[in-house]
Amino acid sequence: MPEGDTIRFFAWWKEGLVHNKPTGRVDIDLSAVMYDRNWQYVEHISYTNLRSSKYRAAHSGDIVTAPRGACEFIDLHIPSIVDYGGRYVVASLHSYTQQPYCDLPECFTGWMMRKKPASGEIFEPSTVANKIDVAADMQIAIPVILDLVERTVIWTDLSLAKHPDYCNNVEGNRKGMALIGKAMTALRKPHLYDLFMLHAKARGELVERAEQADSVFAEDKGVTPFEIERIMAEYLV
Repeated sequence: MPEGDTIRFFAWWKEGLVHNKPTGRVDIDLSAVMYDRNWQYVEHISYTNLRSSKYRAAHSGDIVTAPRGACEFIDLHIPSIVDYGGRYVVASLHSYTQQPYCDLPECFTGWMMRKKPASGEIFEPSTVANKIDVAADMQIAIPVILDLVERTVIWTDLSLAKHPDYCNNVEGNRKGMALIGKAMTALRKPHLYDLFMLHAKARGELVERAEQADSVFAEDKGVTPFEIERIMAEYLV
């Protein structure tokens, strides 16, 4: 996360025509469920709980239709949450009107840092750099998890297929979110160094100097971390 005390997580969506078929009214609900370091529930912010009584955390308000596009956001004051035992925030979107996200003209989510809650800074969702399109064929999306202690954003890109027993909101899915959160924050993936080292040991031998090598893996020469398509095609298949 960039420098700052307050992170704003938001969702933008629009209703209208998709393949000449009207979506009807679209109500996307943005929620944030907070847990401590042991993944014990401590608080949630949603349209049913707009402001926390424990932390400086607040919801912008429930928007139930978006013919011209609409945005909901949640502001989380990091020090007030961390100092009183909070750590993880599972950010989620729930399609209350039950349209899958792939059937919407527009839907994306993102986050940005603010100086403080209610700072009055300009907020324009379309210009925010950190944003993710939401286009899953599902009605519940968990795009990221926020680790407020490590100040990192954990990209999850997950969707829930199971529909709760009652209306599609955060209260009906809280148990599943905790399990997903535990799994994603404990997940350890190999990084590029491990990947290239495995290939070197399996397909050749390591040498001491780059001049001796047929293949070089480095930040500025040979196969670089920025050649994503090449790495996926030649080293991940």
